[in-house]
Amino acid sequence: MSLIANVSALLLLTSVASAKPIVMATFAIPLMVESPEKGLFVNLTREIAKRNSREVEILVYPTGKTLLAFTNNKVDGFFPALDVYVPQASAKSSAFYRKVDYIFYKKDKPLRSLKDLEGKKVGLTFRYPYVRELIGNKKIRFEMAADDVLNMKKLGKGLIDAFVVEERSGLRALQLSGQKQIEFDRNQPLSEQVVYYAFQDNENGKRLADIFSRTIETMKKDGSLDRVLTETVATTP
Repeated sequence: MSLIANVSALLLLTSVASAKPIVMATFAIPLMVESPEKGLFVNLTREIAKRNSREVEILVYPTGKTLLAFTNNKVDGFFPALDVYVPQASAKSSAFYRKVDYIFYKKDKPLRSLKDLEGKKVGLTFRYPYVRELIGNKKIRFEMAADDVLNMKKLGKGLIDAFVVEERSGLRALQLSGQKQIEFDRNQPLSEQVVYYAFQDNENGKRLADIFSRTIETMKKDGSLDRVLTETVATTP
């Protein structure tokens, strides 16, 4: 009877542990992360959890607090993760997105390369993950802003010469800013980085990374990954 009770208790504990929500931190990105319930990356995260019969709790913090929560082991993982700011000691999922940055510029004043940006005043978004080749270029004058929309407004008003941002986030910020006569060259990306989920470097984190990786690869094969990441998010400008 004692053995049966012990086995039952163990099964109960295992069930409770498996039912524990996955706690993920993230930060606001136009279109991609707009709230704990809204955004393309949020939709993907919830779809992955759903396919594995898991609950997920998504916490939207400022960028710095997201990284701090992960570093201090306050969350199971965070997204979107990129190599430029993820601690080496972490469990990583398969890549689910490629972050391609472009130069947005005033119409008829095209800027398409790092060389073109030298000597110019270029808007960057605070705590946004830029490649080292850009931020390490001492010939470029950088102007930091709190968010993408503010940078678009500055570009539209001529306060900066260019703004570097990911395509879809940039287009969403452009829409929200209400600015006109701003363009980018889709055939001339400035940089590209793979995006993935980062989890704690422990047994649970490695297990979650494996679960997310297997699901991401399945979604790539059946086409659902592209569908989730290209859905239109209805928002009010």
